[in-house]
Amino acid sequence: MFLIRLYNRVITGLAVLGAASLVFISLAIIVDVVLRNTGFRPFQSTSAIVEYVMLFSTMAAAPWLVRNNGHVAISSFVGAMPETIRLLVGRVVLVLAILTLGLLCWRSAAVGLEMVQSRAVDMRSINIPSWVLYAMLSVGFGLMAMEFLRMLVRGETYTGSGGAH
Repeated sequence: MFLIRLYNRVITGLAVLGAASLVFISLAIIVDVVLRNTGFRPFQSTSAIVEYVMLFSTMAAAPWLVRNNGHVAISSFVGAMPETIRLLVGRVVLVLAILTLGLLCWRSAAVGLEMVQSRAVDMRSINIPSWVLYAMLSVGFGLMAMEFLRMLVRGETYTGSGGAH
């Protein structure tokens, strides 16, 4: 029970950090534009940092979105199916999502480890170790796979209803 509560807090915490990082991105861009337009020299690293923070916010919030059915889902086609076929298709889609995200998690972790071993650095306006990018991808894909696996084990199907407008 403790591990489940801890895991739930991690997912929620990552979503909050993802949202906070979007606020940071907005403020960093505003500061950059204001400095440019008032004749001051903007920070050279703003665009590189914003690019990494955008990836972080995406990967941090994605597992929470899966949990809350917030990702895009095409329900018109599936909604026209008979109930038994709809449930079967839903289960197949969950398995495919788990396998795909598991593969992406594994591959990004493998590339990240190669980057650690080769000491590769992403050289932009600032130097960032290349493995950071792949670590964010691997963790995000892995947690999304875990959320889809939880749905499969609980007998749920993904509806995307949390993202409906």
